[in-house]
Amino acid sequence: MPGIKSKLFCLAALMLFFGYPAFAEESSSPPQTVAGHNETPSFPTSLWYVDSGMGDDEPPVQACQSDPVPSWYDDSATEDDEGPSEASQDDVWQRIRTGFKIDEDASRNPLVADHESWFAARPEYVRRMAERSRPFLYHIVEELERRAMPMEIALLPMVESAFVSTALSSSAASGIWQFIPSTARHYGLRQDTWYDGRRDFTASTNAALDYLGKLYLDFGDWQLALAAYNCGEGCVARAIQKNVQQGLPTDYASLDLPTETQHYVPKLLALKNLISEPESYGIAIDQLPNQPYFDQVTVHSSMDIHSAARLADMSSDEFVALNPAFPRNLIRSDTPVNVLVPVSKADTFQRNLKIGNWDTWRPYAAHKGERPKAIAKRFNISTARLKEHNQLQTKNGKLICAQTILVPVRHRSTVVTENDGAVPVAAPTRHVVQRGDTLSGLARRYGVSLAALKSTNPRLGSRIKIGQTMRLPRDASDAGKIGRVQPVAFTPRIRTPARPTRYTVKRGDTLLAIAQRFAIGLADIKAWNPAFRRSSLLRVGQTVIVKKP
Repeated sequence: MPGIKSKLFCLAALMLFFGYPAFAEESSSPPQTVAGHNETPSFPTSLWYVDSGMGDDEPPVQACQSDPVPSWYDDSATEDDEGPSEASQDDVWQRIRTGFKIDEDASRNPLVADHESWFAARPEYVRRMAERSRPFLYHIVEELERRAMPMEIALLPMVESAFVSTALSSSAASGIWQFIPSTARHYGLRQDTWYDGRRDFTASTNAALDYLGKLYLDFGDWQLALAAYNCGEGCVARAIQKNVQQGLPTDYASLDLPTETQHYVPKLLALKNLISEPESYGIAIDQLPNQPYFDQVTVHSSMDIHSAARLADMSSDEFVALNPAFPRNLIRSDTPVNVLVPVSKADTFQRNLKIGNWDTWRPYAAHKGERPKAIAKRFNISTARLKEHNQLQTKNGKLICAQTILVPVRHRSTVVTENDGAVPVAAPTRHVVQRGDTLSGLARRYGVSLAALKSTNPRLGSRIKIGQTMRLPRDASDAGKIGRVQPVAFTPRIRTPARPTRYTVKRGDTLLAIAQRFAIGLADIKAWNPAFRRSSLLRVGQTVIVKKP
C-alpha cells in the first residue's frame, strides 16, 4: 500500500540521519545461553535464547507511558458476537486463547512448524515453563486487555526468559522481559545498588508493554514490532529500507533479519499454537484460575528479605520468587517500596507491618582492623548474614580499611491511630532471660543500646543467667544517644569498573548508539576519531575511542 511504503521510507531516512550501522556477516561463534534453561534445543543456540531482549541500536525517542492508550484493533461487538464463555471467565489460559489477534497467515512460516516440533518433543519443559508463569499471567492478561493488545504477547516471556525472573543474558539483559540497562532506564526502570527495576515484575511488565506499543506505532505491524523488540528498531528499519530499494515485500517473513530474529516470531507463534490446542501436541496444561495471584503491599521501612518473608508468613525463597528486584536482599529506599505477596498472605503481612518487629539495617562506621566475625557477634547475627548484605574488604579476617557497612537494628513498629498519629506499640518493661540470650542480643532485640540496658540494671554483671529478670529502658530514644550504631552518611564502597577508553564496534552499532552507551556527545566521538569527521560509516571490529585521550 502506498501509505505504508511512504511511512517506511520516512523511517528508513530517519535511521540514516542518526548514523550508518555497522555491518558484517552473521557471527559463527555460539552465543551464551541463559541460566535456568534446562534443555538445549536441536536448533543452534542463538535461535533458542534471545540474547538481548531489546536491541541497543537507537533508543526510543520517548516513553509511551503517559500517552493515550491506542486501539490496536476494532473490538466493537456485532450482532453475531457472542459473550465470553463460562470457561473464559474461569480460566486465564482460555482468556489468552480467545485474545489471540496476530494474523493466522503468519503461522504458515515453515519455521513455526520446526519450533512446534521442538516444543512438542519436550512436554516436561513446556509444563515447567507454564508452571513458572502461573503467578504472573493474570496480571499480564489484565494489562493486555486494558491496552487492547494481542494476547500472544502474554507468551513473550516464554521466548525471552522462560519466565525465569533472574535470567541474565550475555548482553546484560535481565528479568522476564529481558531489558538491557539503557532501554530499561529510558522506560523508567530504576537500577541501583539496592533495586533493579528490570526484575520488578509489575514495573517491568508496564515498561515492556509501553515499549511494544511504541514499536507497533512505529511499524504498523505486530510481527515487525516484535522483531524490533528483539533486535532493535534500527535493525528492522534497515532491513525494510533494503527491501524497498530492491522492490521487495517489506513484511516480516520477507526481511533479511539476523538469524535469531528470523526465528523469534515463529517461536512465539509455535507457543501460541501449542497453547491453543495443547492436547493435539500431547501436552497437558492445568487450568489457571481467573483471579489475581498476588497483591501489592507498600513498605515504608527498610528491612531485609528474610524479615519481610517472616512478616508475610512465607519462606524466604517464596518471597524472593515474587520479589527478585532486590539484589542485596535488602528492601532499602528513601521512598515507599511496593512488594508482592500472595493474596492469601496480604492481610497477614499488612497486620504484621503494624504490630510486628523486624531487623532494619542501618549504617555502621567500621574501623580498619575490625574483624567481621566480631562485628557479627556484637549484633547477634552470623558472619554469613553480615556478608550477605555487605561487600566487606578483608585480609586475614580483618577489614583492610575503614568502611561504612550495614548492621541490623531491631525495628519496633508503630500503629496509626484514627487521627493518623503514629504511636509506639506498647513495649514490654521486663525480660526473663532464656537460653542463648546475650546482653548485646537483647539490646538489639528491644531497640536499645547496651549502655542503656546496663544503666537500667545497675547490679547486672558481665554475664546473665537463665531465669534472671531484667528491666528494660522505658524510653529507647535515650539509648540512641550513646548507642554503638551512630547515624552516618552511607556511601557503600562498591567497585565500579573504570570506563574503557576504546570500544570495538559490533553488528548493529551506530555512532549515536555508541555515544549514548558511554554517555558522551556525538561531537566528542568525531573529535577523538578523525576518521568519522567526514563519514559516519562503521565496520564491525573497528576500534572507536570513547574517552578523551
